[in-house]
Amino acid sequence: MKHFLIYLLLLSHLACLAQQTTPDGDCPLAPLPTLSHNERKELKENLDSYIDLWKTIGPSGDNPTLAFVDMDEKHIALSAEYKTTDSAVANAKEQYDWCRVAALYDASHSINVLNDIFDMVARLGMDVVIHALWKGDQTESLLFCAYDNATLRRIMDLENHIQAYIFADAMALRHKTPMPVDDSLFLTSVSYCNHLYTLHLHSTAADDPTVSSQFAWMISNKFFIEGNPFFHYVGADTTTLRIVGSIEGSRDTVTLDYRPAQLLGEEPAIDVDLAGHYLAMAIGRNCPQPLDDSSGIWTHCSYDPSLRVVVMHYTVEELAILAVDGKEKQMKEPMLENIIYADGAEFLALLTAAEVGLELRWQSRTTGRKITITYTPDELINYMSDEE
Repeated sequence: MKHFLIYLLLLSHLACLAQQTTPDGDCPLAPLPTLSHNERKELKENLDSYIDLWKTIGPSGDNPTLAFVDMDEKHIALSAEYKTTDSAVANAKEQYDWCRVAALYDASHSINVLNDIFDMVARLGMDVVIHALWKGDQTESLLFCAYDNATLRRIMDLENHIQAYIFADAMALRHKTPMPVDDSLFLTSVSYCNHLYTLHLHSTAADDPTVSSQFAWMISNKFFIEGNPFFHYVGADTTTLRIVGSIEGSRDTVTLDYRPAQLLGEEPAIDVDLAGHYLAMAIGRNCPQPLDDSSGIWTHCSYDPSLRVVVMHYTVEELAILAVDGKEKQMKEPMLENIIYADGAEFLALLTAAEVGLELRWQSRTTGRKITITYTPDELINYMSDEE
């Protein structure tokens, strides 16, 4: 009797609950079918016959076992009893949104005859209440969940538990927005639709006019993605992650998409070639520039996609070439130390973040002879890691 009264209380307050939990920003729902009076009557009679069959059969399914509780013109109530802890609902009691979505997903996808019942409930525009329980040494009430018709239809459209988890995460994040990601970065909105998971991030940090906004977001997003294991689920769903970035005081936004392979760690979480071109352009703004020792000129910068390196080009005196010729290997570490000493540590850090290497190319002013020192992306990453 106690549980039945709680069901009635939930049913009477369902409209209020639905306003708090209806998804926002996901795929537009198809409108409910327009039913004539006779069609609606026939569908409701069909539903009643299925419910009578369910009552006759009794609790159905396993983990969860589903039992009919009550129904009126606008709602259906049922219980879902989990007999083991081998379920998302029983294992994640503290993650309310995930438990809530999983409970309805389990109920609506478990048994064919019940799938038909949920389909008719959805077409009639009805809402659902589920009481999820776990039967251990003693029956434990996990949670009561109320779902409006829109939420019911969205969850019924999900194809698997991974999609249910992603959908639940989107719902949970919406309750927290605007949510701080770090001191100056905030998540402002989230949506999940047709294998596209979209996050809007807003930065309150001052925009750096010397760095492309797109490049800045590429670096920021890379660390954001690599530090979040949730995106492995997004990738496993063959879903694309879209991050839309905005900066305080600017109307412009930057939109970047990340393929499943990038989210799964199979490919870099950054467009390496694009980042390399941006870095070459940014550092190349200082060129041409005479070298401090007056041995030549730093003429320009370029990006070599075949080697994945930013190239710094120098035209120097023949003596400078002779000083390095044959000693390229020994000179590699001292050259990097010179770059760091000349306030180049931030530049090298950006190279490693973009997974791009560095190449120094000298050419003699008089003879045209060339000397090259190359740091592969891995060499540069290892060197910068040792410096830390």
